[in-house]
Amino acid sequence: MKIAYLSADRGIPVFGNKGASVHVREFVNAVSALGHHVTILTAMRGPMAWCLGAEIIEVGVETLSPPPESAPNGALAHVLAKERQALGISEALRERVGRLAHRDGFDLIYERYSLWSAAGVRAARALEMPCLVEVNAPLLEEQRTYRELVLASEAQAIEAEVFGGADLLLAVSAPLKAYAIARGADSKRTLVLPNGVDTKRFHPAVEAEPLDGVDGKFVVGFVGSLKLWHGLDVLLEAFRALRGRSAAYHLLVVGDGPLRGWVDGYSRGARLDGAVTVTGWIPYDRVPALIQRMDVAVAPYPFLDGFYFSPLKLFEYMAVGRPVVASRIGQIEHVVQDGTTGLLFEPGDPEDLAEKIERLRSDPRLRQALGAAASQQADGHTWEANARRVMVLAGPLVTRR
Repeated sequence: MKIAYLSADRGIPVFGNKGASVHVREFVNAVSALGHHVTILTAMRGPMAWCLGAEIIEVGVETLSPPPESAPNGALAHVLAKERQALGISEALRERVGRLAHRDGFDLIYERYSLWSAAGVRAARALEMPCLVEVNAPLLEEQRTYRELVLASEAQAIEAEVFGGADLLLAVSAPLKAYAIARGADSKRTLVLPNGVDTKRFHPAVEAEPLDGVDGKFVVGFVGSLKLWHGLDVLLEAFRALRGRSAAYHLLVVGDGPLRGWVDGYSRGARLDGAVTVTGWIPYDRVPALIQRMDVAVAPYPFLDGFYFSPLKLFEYMAVGRPVVASRIGQIEHVVQDGTTGLLFEPGDPEDLAEKIERLRSDPRLRQALGAAASQQADGHTWEANARRVMVLAGPLVTRR
């Protein structure tokens, strides 16, 4: 099958370190490994180099420079210019995939849902071929809540067109499925497909990466971007309490992001700087070995109304065979079986988190049992399994067209 994979968000470079970038590459590679030919049309290729089993084409548009933000209404003009550029990228993607389809032929269009793009459903309609759309976040609501939004009616119309026009919507969690259905998606054509992991890369036999200052310590680990909604404040408070009880604990934070300065400042203020290692951004190939270096891996999400995440870190922790301590929220409490494949704690409760970590430190046999069970469960959450399911779903759609 020949597949056009569309990603219109300039904030998600295909060759990048973000979780979304990892998702694009891993899913495309899994589909390609099944023998399908994938062409990625993206708004941002990215500067890095990764092994990718697909052709990649970057599609961009020229835009006029907006006035400085210091000018009257300058900030608003900047937002408007970015939104118009995104609309232009969507149109350029639609036009480009149409030209490529007439030249080379596609059987299927697969688009990663972006706030400003209906390129996939529009091209599919014109070419009379099926379109699958992957939904990873409630983008319109996030934009309204956390950022500025000028062309609100246009964004809402695009969301309705995409949700209503796709032959199949693939939401990464049940709350996202409900979100899409509430905004016009057909419940019969909206399915849940959680994120996955590459168990050839993440597995218990991975050799741990050596790190200065952690030998002989009980390493509590976190992987991800340092953002507010990842619960780093809860993790740091719990770790401070643990260090107050024993100097044996060490915190390993793998990643970087907007809260890096806050993490460093908290560590200094709490006199934890010698007990905390923050790696910053690292190549994705190093992540499995750093997870293996952890004695306990943590997903400390705070309480969030409508928690919709399908955390990559969770599946990666489990695949490496690390005992997991995670928040009892959303999809997590369905993936982690409390007491069997990990331990769950109450979101936003550092005392409960510290108690669960301390329990694991005091019980090596429990750590081993949880890690082994988690690794076995991760075998059912692979990118390969996701790709096979999507292709099985797409087959009848392609045949009917």
